[in-house]
Amino acid sequence: MPADQQFQNTPYPPNPHQSHPAGPLPMPGSVRVVRVLAYVAAGLVGLSTVVAGAASGPEAVGAALGSSLPVIGLFVCALRFASAGPWTRTIAIVCASSMILFGLGALGRGIPSGIVELVLGIVLVVLLSQAQVGKWFRRPQN
Repeated sequence: MPADQQFQNTPYPPNPHQSHPAGPLPMPGSVRVVRVLAYVAAGLVGLSTVVAGAASGPEAVGAALGSSLPVIGLFVCALRFASAGPWTRTIAIVCASSMILFGLGALGRGIPSGIVELVLGIVLVVLLSQAQVGKWFRRPQN
């Protein structure tokens, strides 16, 4: 098939420097994994807050929410991953780094669940720091 007929049924004009038409970049798998992990972490925060409230009262709810602020911030960022720019990635990295610090603090106080927050924060920082993720967040917005 000649090159001029190859793109006849596409909405994009042929580009002599590309073998396929340019279109929106798909969300990289790393970004999808970060979104899923943020949603799961936020769900666990919600569940632990309800359990803490039922078991120990409002003071425990405040403590659970206060120690989960980085997860809540990451959840808000993850809600905007599909349409946001590079600042959302930066804020998500800061929230994940805060999760690492909060996890270390919890471990220092003898709370074993701090290991989950520590490991999750490390994984999220590594995934968000990949070059393909940075490229995707710097893509031109529609």
